[in-house]
Amino acid sequence: MQSGVQSIETAVAARYERLSPSQRRVIDRLLMDTRYAAMTSAPELAADVGVSESTVTRAAQSLGYAGYPELRSHLRDRLVGGVPERIQASAAGLGSGEAAAAVRVMLEDAESVRASAEDLDLLAFAAIVDELIGARRVYVFGARGSHGLALMLSIGLRLLLRDVCLLTLGVGDLPDQLLGVGPRDTVVAISFRRVDRTAVGVLKHANSSGATTVGLVDSLSSPVARVADHRLVARLGALRLMPSYAAGASLVNALTTVVALRARDVKPDLQLAERLWHDFATYAER
Repeated sequence: MQSGVQSIETAVAARYERLSPSQRRVIDRLLMDTRYAAMTSAPELAADVGVSESTVTRAAQSLGYAGYPELRSHLRDRLVGGVPERIQASAAGLGSGEAAAAVRVMLEDAESVRASAEDLDLLAFAAIVDELIGARRVYVFGARGSHGLALMLSIGLRLLLRDVCLLTLGVGDLPDQLLGVGPRDTVVAISFRRVDRTAVGVLKHANSSGATTVGLVDSLSSPVARVADHRLVARLGALRLMPSYAAGASLVNALTTVVALRARDVKPDLQLAERLWHDFATYAER
């Protein structure tokens, strides 16, 4: 087994379905927060997810490791260079007040973006860009906290591609919006944190209709990742009162940027967009 979170998640993607429900809880908890996974002992992890220590061991072995200590050592490699130490050093001298807390939150977001860039699957990224550019129509869906990212992606792609549709729960007509999905289409589902059941349903319908499916997720063990043909992972970091989607937003920005670089007849569309924004007085004048 090679070191690094990427190889761990590759193993998860290949073997997750074989894990028992208890073993899945163990792996899901580890992939939720790399820092936690690298520092937590087997007894602590077992108590946290409500399973036995032997279940923790078997979960690690099911991924191809000798046991939990080996799995944890590979996760610790992800923290080489001192992620917590870098954050603490950057916030040194700020104290423990409200200002320090605000800076630490922003530094943790920056760290999540950096980790996502380092772990980015470039082959999957290129394949997704190809699918987006070649699709007859691109459908984008995200529910709850992920809806804002879906909106960002659909707005960006709408300026670059022939036909982009933002799927919404709206007034309950989501099934009607999916009527036209077919083999030449690409359906993107964005699902971070707790996975919305509807996102899984959208991708399953798209698969059955012959469309290509893409998942933007925070873990390869996510139900959306396991259903999608292609997937990209954004590291969202520790769970706070308000979940951070900074890494997800950066991933969306990266996708739209590369699509813009690859798309050919973008300039005339952007010029038309500028005229329309002017005609409708979309923006306040500077």
